[in-house]
Amino acid sequence: MDRESADFVSSRLHGPNLTAKPSADTGISSDFGNPEQQTKFGLLGLLDVIRMTNADLNTLALGSDLTTLGLNLNSAECLYATFASPWAEAPTTREPQFNLPMCYYMQPPPLKTSHLSKFQLETLFYIFYAMPKDVLQAYSAQELYNRDWQYHQDLKLWFKRGSSTDGISTTNNQYIYFDIKLWECRLFSGPHADVTGGLLPEDEIRVKLQAA
Repeated sequence: MDRESADFVSSRLHGPNLTAKPSADTGISSDFGNPEQQTKFGLLGLLDVIRMTNADLNTLALGSDLTTLGLNLNSAECLYATFASPWAEAPTTREPQFNLPMCYYMQPPPLKTSHLSKFQLETLFYIFYAMPKDVLQAYSAQELYNRDWQYHQDLKLWFKRGSSTDGISTTNNQYIYFDIKLWECRLFSGPHADVTGGLLPEDEIRVKLQAA
């Protein structure tokens, strides 16, 4: 094997020769030939941090000891109440200068089940799918049944007999369903038997209050 072939195989196995100097015609200087530069950013470079011989390097790698700045790290109170930021020209005050609007002090009224009858259809579907095992999920399902929607226990979808008030053109009393991916009502193109077989009766979704 000649010298050129050996160099090619060596470069493929071990990578390029980093100690080789660039050609003079490139005009680019390189410090790869300097062993100090090769180890500066490797594991051997950590020795300078461990030996703590370079103050600037120690500050960058290890930071500063806050106790040397007069701070009591064992204090249960705020270490520096007036410290704003390292770039602030003046200390900050203890209390922020702002007024909290009165609307934040008001408690929202509790949601009543009678409010569900005023909600839009999409809101009821959101409550049903976003609040599993919550009492509001049961009440939203009850309100959907009041609006002639029925839940399919196998398809996990809501169905309804199409009418002119739904905004969807239907024929032969077709079913429409609420598409949870597109978040809109769509016409069901399958046979009616696929729908009617899995619809839950209204009695099963009615909220049953326990007697006191």
